[in-house]
Amino acid sequence: MSSAPTQAPQDANSIQAALRSRLIESGEYEKLLGVLKTRLDEAGWEDGVRGVAREKARVQEPPNLQGLVNEIEPSALDSVPASVRSEIEGMLQKFVEKNVE
Repeated sequence: MSSAPTQAPQDANSIQAALRSRLIESGEYEKLLGVLKTRLDEAGWEDGVRGVAREKARVQEPPNLQGLVNEIEPSALDSVPASVRSEIEGMLQKFVEKNVE
């Protein structure tokens, strides 16, 4: 048996909220967002997603933006290159390590 204390969901939620707030206030969120946009642009990800959306929109009857978003979102998220995902996760991990006592 593990003797490590378990965290209550409320504690985890409050820690997550505090980290999110600190991420935004520190400017690190904007930095992460900039890196993410740059890497996705370099990988041609947005063009690929836009192409898929365009094709699906052509055959959608009646045209429905929310339906289109719901349809392509899972594949768009799955198509984020592993290298981009790893880089952003690494940056987030460093931020958490630096900001959690």
